[in-house]
Amino acid sequence: MKTDLELVNICVLNAGYAQVSQRWEGKGLSSPFARLYYVKEGEGTVSTPEAELKMKPGYMYLVPSFMPHSMTCQSGLSFYYLFVYERYGKQSDVFDLYSFPYEVEANQAIDLLFENYCNYYPELTLPYASAEDFYAHPSYREYAIRYAQMDRSQKMQLQGFVWIVASFFMKKAHKTEEIDERLQRVIAYIKNNVGKETDIEALANIACVTKSHLERLFRQNLGTSPLQYILRTRIQCAQRLLMTTNYSVNVVAHEVGFSDTSYFIRLFRQKIGFTPQDYRIRLR
Repeated sequence: MKTDLELVNICVLNAGYAQVSQRWEGKGLSSPFARLYYVKEGEGTVSTPEAELKMKPGYMYLVPSFMPHSMTCQSGLSFYYLFVYERYGKQSDVFDLYSFPYEVEANQAIDLLFENYCNYYPELTLPYASAEDFYAHPSYREYAIRYAQMDRSQKMQLQGFVWIVASFFMKKAHKTEEIDERLQRVIAYIKNNVGKETDIEALANIACVTKSHLERLFRQNLGTSPLQYILRTRIQCAQRLLMTTNYSVNVVAHEVGFSDTSYFIRLFRQKIGFTPQDYRIRLR
């Protein structure tokens, strides 16, 4: 099964510039899109479950999609931002394929790229100048639709921008261990049937192994059980739907395979820290 980077299908949601006039803090952030910050002046902090990074001028900072994090901006901090949403089907997403550094040093080329692309595509800039108002913007669904309506040449330009920026992180990235081909078939099935009832016995048959062997494959390759992987995939799909559609919470629950909406809400809150409705509000 192909899992090459060439299969990655990206959507550029936002690119712009922000300045902080007074200390600002965002806690418990988690989004279905990757966030990248290029610091021009000042200081701040990005905290993830794995690291606490002191933001400093001349460096770029990457927060992978679905990564819980907090961000503290000190007065005087200014930065460019780039928000990228990855749409994928059967293949693993880019953060499954590679382990990226959270911080890399930029150069003059990055300066020119951000400046020029923000000038060329002002419609991608969030409608405010201050980082303190990062939640006071339209739904990300509107930006996803706007990108989808761009002509092919514009999409090519924006994707070229993303790949050039991403190349700075790729230099220090590490490819994750190859996932067992049998497990890849199961992962593809789960991702393409996220709204359907999934039977572990059926997954074992897809992999041509026993249920106990499938359990070992998941533990060895992904560090989790088949059931927990299914639930994680459903919650991530729910995050995308809450961001990109106006579906009710009931419909979202059904779309990602939960017949009991109350259970879906409890599980979502347990995994993300917010109810689905509160999460949607934070994205808007």
